[in-house]
Amino acid sequence: MNIRFFISCLVLHLLAGASVGQSPATAPVAAGGDLSKGRAEIVLVDGETFTARPVSISKSEAIFMTTGGVRKVPMRNLWRLRFARQDELMDRPGRKVITLVGGGMVGADSIGLSGGKITAKSELLGDAAFEMSSVATIYLPKRGRRSADLKKRCEEISLQSGKQDYLVAEDEKGNWIPIPGVLKAIEPDKVTFRFEETDRTVGLEFVRVIKLARVSQKSLRPVGRIIGRDGSAVDFTSLEFARSKLSITAAGLTADAVDFSAVAEIRFRSDRLVYLSDLKPAKVVQAGLFGDVIFPWRRDRSSAGGPLQIGKTTYARGLGVHSRCELTYDLGGKFALFTAAVGIDNAGGKRGDATLKILGDGTELLKPINLVGGKEAQPIRCDVTGVKKLTILIEFGADGIDVGDHVDLAEARLIKK
Repeated sequence: MNIRFFISCLVLHLLAGASVGQSPATAPVAAGGDLSKGRAEIVLVDGETFTARPVSISKSEAIFMTTGGVRKVPMRNLWRLRFARQDELMDRPGRKVITLVGGGMVGADSIGLSGGKITAKSELLGDAAFEMSSVATIYLPKRGRRSADLKKRCEEISLQSGKQDYLVAEDEKGNWIPIPGVLKAIEPDKVTFRFEETDRTVGLEFVRVIKLARVSQKSLRPVGRIIGRDGSAVDFTSLEFARSKLSITAAGLTADAVDFSAVAEIRFRSDRLVYLSDLKPAKVVQAGLFGDVIFPWRRDRSSAGGPLQIGKTTYARGLGVHSRCELTYDLGGKFALFTAAVGIDNAGGKRGDATLKILGDGTELLKPINLVGGKEAQPIRCDVTGVKKLTILIEFGADGIDVGDHVDLAEARLIKK
């Protein structure tokens, strides 16, 4: 028997009885620079889209070169620069993933713990180091398995973040053993974890999840998010551009300059934009066709529980709803526009058939939209000037049943004047 395997199994046996247990500030958006590498799809907060070569971004405005000449956009009107499509990181078999406190995640070829920081080699960030207080969870799937599978299993066993770290080991029979304690080291072949006042090592091949304790901390309010082609997503507090390189400043992160070839998208926060998934509905009514089977509506996930995916596109933000569902939001007349990309989530397959209605104070703002599975998303825009109550209603479609009616309102957002 391999001695390391024997020792690891012995440690697992010894631990088998273990029980499971911010005031934001404002930061500058970006430093000026040259964004001369490649063209991008530019999307403004009101949904206007154009293709251009980014030239520069400052704290107050972005400058683009279009086919018609130079165009300047105030930063409060800029929402997104899209360079390429992105993968679904958590669905990549065997891919290690670090999830970050406050949102975001980073895919990694290798992960370590050095000098009190979590280190990683990343397609997006290169060599990166994270303060432990900024890391939420580390997923270490076996070959052929996904981090999404590990995340789901963690939810099933109710592994909660708290005042201590957790290491989840897997024995040779596939049983999971959650171990509370303190993470001490991550090396290429083993993890050192302090349990019951003793440092113990477990072979890295047996470790599936490391969940770090929650530590309260003050941090700068992110002003945007950079998304890699591999699906990594990191919030930033400032940017600096230099031709083909992009340097980001983010809370708890030290990283190499990012090459634009690794970037899929850059998003900016705007004081004009509010995501609907950040708001709590004032009223929710849900009813399945047969009464006892109801898919709950979800924030930033499909009603089936997976990522928001319509056709070939995956979306980070939005609402996942299922027929029949009615969501009403109190707007108080504060917004001018509602916009989203709508469609049947891929989880519904081609059987999905639902009708979407958008109402403002009880009056239809759009003609009812019939949504069927297997189609790409379609954009919607509603004038909500003066609207106090916005209602999103998902009805059964022409087929009269609710099979596959997983409707996504991707990137659903409200825009102030």
